[in-house]
Amino acid sequence: MFMDFIVILIISFVVISLWVINVKLDRLANHFEVSDGHTVSDEEIEKELEEEWEKWSQK
Repeated sequence: MFMDFIVILIISFVVISLWVINVKLDRLANHFEVSDGHTVSDEEIEKELEEEWEKWSQK
C-alpha cells in the first residue's frame, strides 16, 4: 500500500516535470517564430537557451 503511494508520487513528479519542461520549450519556440521572414541563427537560439537555463538554475 505505502509502496504504491510512493510509486504514484514519483510518476506524478516525473510527469509534471516533463510538462513544465515542455511548456518552457514551447514558449521559447514561440519566441523564435518569426512572421517578418527573418530567420534565427543557431547561435541566437543557443544564446537564448543558455539565458533561459541560467534563469531556471538560479531559482
